[in-house]
Amino acid sequence: MNRPLIIVFALAASMTLLATSPASASSRRHPIRIASCRARGDFATCVAAGNARHHPLRIVLHVRSNPRQSVSGAWAMTCTKGTGAGGTHGQFHSGTPINKPLRKPYRHPDSCSVSADGQLARHGSLHIWLTYTN
Repeated sequence: MNRPLIIVFALAASMTLLATSPASASSRRHPIRIASCRARGDFATCVAAGNARHHPLRIVLHVRSNPRQSVSGAWAMTCTKGTGAGGTHGQFHSGTPINKPLRKPYRHPDSCSVSADGQLARHGSLHIWLTYTN
């Protein structure tokens, strides 16, 4: 076998390994729902809270309303990594729909507890949910 052909086979083999590695499989995972809440009426309010286990990479706050309108709210997160714990929090005021990635206190936490609340600016229905991917 000549040298250029060996290099081509080696490159093809390494590309096959990369395509079937766990890292590429995790990028195709669907988001996992942590928690959700629903409310309706004048200035509807709800709170969603839950846990993202197994090394969450991305945590996202989702908000929908019918009819579309302004929603105000806040979120808080506490994550663990090893024997430590840290937290982040924030507020939002935006028109719906909202899909807001939340800032984690650690780059690769072991797990996170997350809560979010929201309130409509007027009458309608409100749906808040939290998702994560790992």
